Amino acid sequence: MPFGCTMKMYRGVTDEVRRNIAGHYNVPDEVLTSWLHTINVIRNICAHHGRLWNRELGVKPFIPRKSKYPQWHAPVAIPQNRIFGVLTILCYLLRITAPHSKWEGRLVALLEEYPEISRRSMGFPDNWKESPLWQ
Repeated sequence: MPFGCTMKMYRGVTDEVRRNIAGHYNVPDEVLTSWLHTINVIRNICAHHGRLWNRELGVKPFIPRKSKYPQWHAPVAIPQNRIFGVLTILCYLLRITAPHSKWEGRLVALLEEYPEISRRSMGFPDNWKESPLWQ
C-alpha cells in the first residue's frame, strides 16, 4: 500500500482508533497525524528528485508539548521547519516500529562521510547528539 494511502486510511478511522495508534507511539493523535502528513510530503519531494537538504519545510510536523514531552525540547530543541526535525521523528518512530533497524547508524555514518555539507542548513543544532531522542 502506498504511504499516501496509509495516511488517508489513518485519517479516515475513528478518533478512538487514531488515539490508540498514536498511544502506541506515546504521542497525541494530532501529533502523529501531522508527522504522517509531513513524512508523506517529504516522500513526495524525494520521489520527484526535489531539493531537501537545505529546504525550509512548508508542511511542518507538530512537536509534542514541552510540559509533557521535555525530551523534544531540552537539551536540544527539535525544529519543525528543517529536515533535522523530520529525521528526528523518523528515528523516534523507527525505534518503536523496527528496534533492530540500523537506519540511525547509517544516517550518522553518511553525515560523517560528508562533513563539508552544512548541518546548520539542515536544521541540525551543534549539540544535536545530546538530545535523548538521538541517544
